[in-house]
Amino acid sequence: MKPIDLEQLVKMDAKKLQSELKDAQEELFKQAFEVRSGQNKDSHLVRDYKKYIARIQTILNSQK
Repeated sequence: MKPIDLEQLVKMDAKKLQSELKDAQEELFKQAFEVRSGQNKDSHLVRDYKKYIARIQTILNSQK
């Protein structure tokens, strides 16, 4: 899964954002597990997905 850029996220409706948030959280879990178990050395992806999730949550909160 590749994160969507900010402009496209802002244009999405709440239902699609919720779906994107769920997908991002699952990907974060997967990446964190792989880093901890030594399967993946790209630990920066964990930080990137955390930031991406925060962006989605911020947009969702601003739409309310």
